[in-house]
Amino acid sequence: MTLNLSTPTLWVLLPLAAALIALAALNRRTFAILLTSITAFALSILARFFPESLVIAFGPLTVSFSESLGFLGREISLRYEILPFISMIYFVTSLWTLTSGIGKTPQTFPATSLAITALVTAALGVAPFLYAALLIETAVLVSIPMLSPLGQPPRPGVLRYLTLQTLAVPFILLAGWLLSGVEALPPESPLILQSALILGIGIALWLSIFPFHSWMPMVDEHSNPMVTSFLQFMIPAVVILFSLNFLNRYTFLRESPGLYQILQICGVIMIALGGGWTAFQKNLKRAFGFSCLTETGFSLLAIGLANEGGLIWLMILLPARALSYWLWGFILSLVEQHAGSADLEHLEGFARRYPILAIGLLLAQLSVAGMPLLAEFPTKITLLTTALRSGPALGAWGLIGTLGLFLFTLRLLMHMVRPETEGEPNPWRVNESFLEYIPVLAMVVILILTGLFPNAFLTNITQTLTAFSQLNPFN
Repeated sequence: MTLNLSTPTLWVLLPLAAALIALAALNRRTFAILLTSITAFALSILARFFPESLVIAFGPLTVSFSESLGFLGREISLRYEILPFISMIYFVTSLWTLTSGIGKTPQTFPATSLAITALVTAALGVAPFLYAALLIETAVLVSIPMLSPLGQPPRPGVLRYLTLQTLAVPFILLAGWLLSGVEALPPESPLILQSALILGIGIALWLSIFPFHSWMPMVDEHSNPMVTSFLQFMIPAVVILFSLNFLNRYTFLRESPGLYQILQICGVIMIALGGGWTAFQKNLKRAFGFSCLTETGFSLLAIGLANEGGLIWLMILLPARALSYWLWGFILSLVEQHAGSADLEHLEGFARRYPILAIGLLLAQLSVAGMPLLAEFPTKITLLTTALRSGPALGAWGLIGTLGLFLFTLRLLMHMVRPETEGEPNPWRVNESFLEYIPVLAMVVILILTGLFPNAFLTNITQTLTAFSQLNPFN
């Protein structure tokens, strides 16, 4: 007996159905968390070990999968080559949903996060590929209720987030329309530069590149850290992969040395600005928002170094970034719950009362900063070294931005170990509950193992690059 299905049915329709069920069971929070986390984890494992033949046999039953699914006159095609990336995003979604019951995470988060992952997965394979812009915008719209709860007036940061993310869509669609006829034009045509400029503005809006970044610390300061850490990983990660489509499709972009130089400069500027702003923050959640700018900078730098193998390091960086973001979001939600505020001045003596959370928070910050032995170190040191060879100024400014993250970490450490009352040191004791410190300790071990053995944990995702035939560094 043979059953015919499609890969989009598995990784788009099934999680959307699970998200709707979880949303309907909103009052049964444990059920919603288990349903979404198990669904996401199962889809991650399935994508990781899915056979290249697209055929799975269960005794007498044979399930044959096609790569495409028609929907509303369009086609969603999830090719085998893209499955490592899909496996990664569903795995990290399962982490966020499974731990969303701790802290003050919105009840809608498990269902909404799974739905967002399904939407961005569809964006990876929709044809024509420009319709991905509409799916990503849908994911942004779906995220709004988590950032601005019903019954409360929308905050300025959320309005700015929605505005800038929505403004990106017409720029992307217009650029796609212009680019469709550009390759037939002579190289000196002004339309080529105009098309590239419009595309650059659209991508910059999506990735919150300076000066379109202002919403990030504003939203982070007033929203739940689990929500913001998930969104600030998931949407930029998919936008970056979507952006590679343009380099893969259009020869004049791919072969333009000026484009790669601009990306390198923009990346280093983002690293320097993000690290500099982070160093002087007085609020942990705002510091996280600015630290995310440095991560965007490293992504741009990696693409700018594509000719030196930067795309491989870009793909390796994404799962390491996800682990660091999750740990930071998880601990920040608990810090805010226990301390009553994320301001540094309210964290005096926190390490004495909650030493495991304090250690986890410091290591999450140091992982993002690229500290040796932690998950992001191998990729970031390679990117900075390569940038230094390309231009001393690039490497120097990138190092300055990274030092800004280390400076903030030192300030954070000083506040957390300082006694609440001078002259009367607080005794050190472990006040964390079992469900609080076990995930932290487990992730700290994973971050260290990933930093020590990156080839064992991170390199599988680089196979995603084979989906971009013109960019594939393995050819």
